Amino acid sequence: MAPIVSEADNARIRDTLSYFVDGVTGGAKIDENALTALNIDKLRAEVISRLASTSLRDHMDVLTAKNQLNNACNVAADFANAQGFEYQVVYAMLTIMFFHADDILDDKPDVIKSLQRNLATGKPFGDPILDWFARELGPQLWDHFDPIVANMILVACYDFINGTHVENSMRDTAVHARAERFPDWLRFKTGLSPMYSLIALARPDDHTRPSADGFCRYVQTVPEVVIFTNAVNDVISFYKELLAGEKGNYIDQRAEKDRVDVITALRTLAEEGVAAYERIRAMLADAPEYRANFEAYARGITHFHTACPRYRLRELFGQTSQNETNGKVNGANGANGHS
Repeated sequence: MAPIVSEADNARIRDTLSYFVDGVTGGAKIDENALTALNIDKLRAEVISRLASTSLRDHMDVLTAKNQLNNACNVAADFANAQGFEYQVVYAMLTIMFFHADDILDDKPDVIKSLQRNLATGKPFGDPILDWFARELGPQLWDHFDPIVANMILVACYDFINGTHVENSMRDTAVHARAERFPDWLRFKTGLSPMYSLIALARPDDHTRPSADGFCRYVQTVPEVVIFTNAVNDVISFYKELLAGEKGNYIDQRAEKDRVDVITALRTLAEEGVAAYERIRAMLADAPEYRANFEAYARGITHFHTACPRYRLRELFGQTSQNETNGKVNGANGANGHS
């Protein structure tokens, strides 16, 4: 049975989320704009067109049945909002695999367990989306990214699958009091942050440049972008997971390790995320093009999470955001002489 969240706890959660969103976006509020998804019609149509020429053309129903295609396009539209349309298409196709892999863990655990073995031996995976990713999309990464970045992206994709399987297996296992590093280690694997931290900062033409003029100018920020990316997901998804009574997630593990309640752990993580955001901006002060990419990514990933119905923030902020919107409209009307 899902827990009943008190209004006092809801107020604490709203305060923390408002603080966090303000701190990692340069002052954005959780208003109607924050709760409204971007239009993805053009991007979705292009992704469907590209997939029609691949082995997925006969399996599109799999992607639409659980909204995997739309979710992937929403991620791409927000996360890569400053990097151009073609970059967004690649981003969306990469992200399809993650939503799908997460969904099939319960339905096809043996597919996940044997994935790397089948990759190494060249055998089919037993799943059309994973086959497409490994045999068709994966090899294209080197056409879009610096070679070392492409290598790291591919490794991160498969590590995500392993990490998610570990997390699911650990749901009923308490974190040992001495296992201080375990929550961070597991979060590193399950967050997709090692991949998104790379493609978030990269420029679309980096693969045509020497690494010294591209990847090497931002690589030292990657550990911080990993922390930041995980923090955005963990902080903004907290409310949804609390309502669902989910256990074993990162904030739950942190609360257990730090001996505090989960809403206090939420605030601590929010503060860590804001601090990581500021460190990244400082580290990229001499690389303005990459700093601009990061700032756009920070706004985009935050907007994706606040706007995504999955995270249920409209339930938490909906009336508040509507009141703020009405206040702005009434204020504008008053300024224009209307009553």
